[in-house]
Amino acid sequence: MQLSTKEAKHIISTLKNGVVPREGLELLRIGRDIEIDEIQRSMDYISQGSSMVKFIAGEYGAGKSFFLNSIKHLATADNFIIAKLQIDTSFRFNSLEVMYYNIMHNLYTIDSSTEVTSFEALFDKWQHKLQSMEAKDRAAEEILQVINQLNVYNKSFARAFLYYIKARISGDTELSNAAASWLTGEKNIPAVLKARFETVGSIDKTNSMDFLKAFIKLITLLGYKGLIILVDELELIMSERSDIRRTSYENLRYIIDACGTSELSYCMFAFAATNEFFENPEKGIKTYEALEQRLGNAIDKYNKGLTDIRQPIMRLHKFNREQLHNLTDKIVEIYNTAFDLKPSITNESITSWTLLCCKKFGARLSELTPREYIIKLVEILDIMEQHPGNAIFTAELSTVQKGDKEFFINNSLKNNRLI
Repeated sequence: MQLSTKEAKHIISTLKNGVVPREGLELLRIGRDIEIDEIQRSMDYISQGSSMVKFIAGEYGAGKSFFLNSIKHLATADNFIIAKLQIDTSFRFNSLEVMYYNIMHNLYTIDSSTEVTSFEALFDKWQHKLQSMEAKDRAAEEILQVINQLNVYNKSFARAFLYYIKARISGDTELSNAAASWLTGEKNIPAVLKARFETVGSIDKTNSMDFLKAFIKLITLLGYKGLIILVDELELIMSERSDIRRTSYENLRYIIDACGTSELSYCMFAFAATNEFFENPEKGIKTYEALEQRLGNAIDKYNKGLTDIRQPIMRLHKFNREQLHNLTDKIVEIYNTAFDLKPSITNESITSWTLLCCKKFGARLSELTPREYIIKLVEILDIMEQHPGNAIFTAELSTVQKGDKEFFINNSLKNNRLI
């Protein structure tokens, strides 16, 4: 991927603030090949009509959000529709109808990989296809076929969608907007408008999953491979009241069961959460026995020797030295594109200087997260670029392992000083 100066500056700016950049993820993807291969295998699996749940576990700064964004880019490029959500004060996990609403209002396709698409925009291509058909009876037959299949999942959804199609074709904006709003989980729709598409009530906890099944079926009929739902910061469930937390865990169990039996065909949920979410005995999922039983030995974070990547929980382990070197190479290259910096020392020395600075600011190198390392690395590169005449960070630095400790040796300054 060739980056412009503007794109490179955007990436560096977001990395310095500890944020995942919108673009260039493939340039920064280090040390996750096995996990990415498993996600691609999972996407192939659900594209054949199955379903799956994956949990992405790791400490703060381990790269969970980055990994979810990588899934988003991979999946949209492979013709999946993505819904990307984040647990916060506006979206709690104790309400399935709220989850459905957030899914329908945070959709991404290959044409909208960086911007949220709308329900209406999702069907523009299909509408154009129908209108371009020379034989109008063929278009009517295709619409009828879609509606008949949707009826299997939810008759109200199918009926509202039929009225939506008719309103779009006839140019009745008021009716199409009302039907689309109802289909995407809006509640405050005037009864007089709902009567026009023969619907009463709204989406609630009893029918929200039927609506989700109908929507997934609909997008597969329109030519997409399926729906992948990404949910970040699941650990925030632990901060909720006990009753809300309990209901959230019940919903999580329901989703695991629905995907385990392929009740939600052509669908995958990928949840990101800290290790504490899986291990906390007072507020984590261990407090809900049904969840603990379903995840089984996957919640044992100490089982690193014989890792089963196909378990529900995928753990993002910390980078080793070689991976940090590779990350430095990539970020230095992006930084050079952004600011035309040509360091006077090797990238290996820049890696050592970054680790030394992290250590001096209190970080334990054995527990260093990718986010901590990247922020400090960009800070060092900024100092180099802004103060080219300063001697700081101009000496070659290497690391030496002695027993359980790492030492930094200055190879350029007088007497090979041990730092």
